[in-house]
Amino acid sequence: MRIFFIGYMGAGKSHTAKRLEEATGRSCVDLDSTIEEHMGLSIEAAFAQRGAAFFRNQEALVLDQVISDSTIEIVSCGGGAPCTEGAARLLTGAGHVVHLDPPIDVLIPRLLSNQNRPLLMRSGGALTELEIKAHWEGRKSCYAFAHERLVHPVSDRDIQRWIALFE
Repeated sequence: MRIFFIGYMGAGKSHTAKRLEEATGRSCVDLDSTIEEHMGLSIEAAFAQRGAAFFRNQEALVLDQVISDSTIEIVSCGGGAPCTEGAARLLTGAGHVVHLDPPIDVLIPRLLSNQNRPLLMRSGGALTELEIKAHWEGRKSCYAFAHERLVHPVSDRDIQRWIALFE
């Protein structure tokens, strides 16, 4: 069994994946970090120098590699990874998909405290709260295929439930 965490930027995917890794000792990959290693560039630099299409192509390639590696059991996906054509089928076919979906009023402070997210920037500065909310709304359909959706903070009960999926 493999578990994929998906959701909008700042939803807690990386944190939750690490937490599950610590609880199980199973191998965990943060897709964004793996993409950066693969490209030899930060995500911010890839967007700035090569554009969104280049980044999404690299993201799809790395996701295929991660899914092909049977030793990887926990994956934190980037916020846009599930939006790529075919990603829903690929992810659901390879494991259990969990959509972390905290309310927007939880996400906005997290996002505004970290301006190193290329999709939150535009020429002239950062997106406004209203623009972030519109982007978040637009992304919701990308996550609708998940096997489960959590709107509450991840609890110990959730962790235990996911551990049971490995058994």
